Order: sequence, then structure tokens, then C-alpha cells
Amino acid sequence: MSSLMQDLVPSIPESSPGGRVGRWPAPLRRREERAIRAIVSLAAAIAAMLLFATATHGQAPTLVGAMPVGWYAQGNSTGDYAVGTDISRRDGGQGEAGGTIRSLTDNPEGLATLQQSIRASAFRGERVRLSGFVKSGGGFAGSATSGLWMRVDGPAGSESSDYMQRRPIEQGTDWARYDVVLDVPRNAVGVSFGVMLFGHGQVWLDDVALERVGRNVPLTAGLLAVDTSRAKSIHRREQADAYRDAPALPVNLSFTDGTRNTRKP
Repeated sequence: MSSLMQDLVPSIPESSPGGRVGRWPAPLRRREERAIRAIVSLAAAIAAMLLFATATHGQAPTLVGAMPVGWYAQGNSTGDYAVGTDISRRDGGQGEAGGTIRSLTDNPEGLATLQQSIRASAFRGERVRLSGFVKSGGGFAGSATSGLWMRVDGPAGSESSDYMQRRPIEQGTDWARYDVVLDVPRNAVGVSFGVMLFGHGQVWLDDVALERVGRNVPLTAGLLAVDTSRAKSIHRREQADAYRDAPALPVNLSFTDGTRNTRKP
């Protein structure tokens, strides 16, 4: 037994060979034994919680639930990240639910995203702002970064994108609103957006909005040069096919419509 357990678990009188506990009157033996067992169980539970907190550098345990309705994960094929709904969160945003990404290893490979993809038809020729409230977890070793992101895809490839690569969100950052603003060309095929995590840590997302804004709102990134290679041409055809089946507008931006297994009627 660890020293922590020894401090929390009270000493129990030794039993005699006959099974009777010394120094306790016989009529009270069973009641006292039940009380002691209850105290021991409670102490063990408290010790386990404290040991868990120490092992995770004080980071509270997080329950990553099923994927929220309308959202999907990308980049977590290695199994190094859990992506879904944080069913234990009660701070920030709506205070009811939220999307989250959490690394499952100390050195996860690549990155993971929680995202949506929609057809661009409703936003063509417009300047569009993606906003959302993001929080990153503290108490993780390493230097994980996260960010809100949006990408506009056209028939010749990605027209513009912003992954907050020049202003990443560091671990231990409390809830704050972040904006990404891009122009959607008239020939755009689709728009993808979400939150991403790179490295050992956790990020939460809530209260997302995708809206048209005026030209007086400054862009956070400009147009991209288009890759005309054959490999990219194949990828673009596959991407265009995928956008044809995408919804016209985003859904469940406040994460209150439940998960894929518990969608609200």
C-alpha cells in the first residue's frame, strides 16, 4: 500500500484466530465492521482520485463521448486522438455540451480535427466569418497547439484557408472567441471548418457561427496559389464529388443537438 493510501485508510484492529475482533463488544461487532468497510472504501476512492490527478499533472479527467450530430473527425486514423463530445464539461459556452479533441498518448502522430463540410452555394461571392469559442487544456507536458480553421475549396483546388498557423492557441488558454475571415469566390465548390489539435493536449469548441460579413471586415488570410499537378487534379475531383453530398448549411453549431447516437427529434 502506498504512503498516500496508508494516510487515508484508518488502522483496523487485528482479528483473533477465532475471527473475533478484539476490543469490540460482541453485539456491536458487525455494525462496526460494516462502518469500517465503508470508511476503507471511501478512503480508497479518494486515494485513487488523488493519484489519478497526480499522474495527469492535475488535469481533471474528461469523458469524450460520441461524435456530435453534423460533425466528423479527420486526421485521427492513428488512434492517437479521441474526438467527439465532452459530456463532462460545464464551464464556458452554453455550459451544456461542447466538441473536444484530446490526445491519448504523450507523443501523438500528426494532428486531429473536428469539422464540418458544406456546399459553398449559399456563400459564393461573399466574405464569410467563422467564429467560435475555444479553450485549451492545461497540465499537459509538451507544447501542443490548436486553432480554429476554415478552408474554401474551388474547382481547381483550395482557394483560401486559415489554420491560425500564425496565431496558434497554446495549451492552458481559457475560453475566448476567435475569428477566421475568408472570401468565398463565385466558383467555390465547398467550405470546410472546425477546430484542430496538434500534439499532447486537449482543446474544446463551442458556440460556433458561420456568417456573411461586409467588406470592411478584414481578412485573416488571402487567396492561395493553385497546385495544377496530376495528383492534385485527382484529389480535386474526389473532393468535388464529396461536396456534392454535403449539406447546404452548417448544423449543430452550439453542440446542443445531441450526438449521432442520441440525436434530438
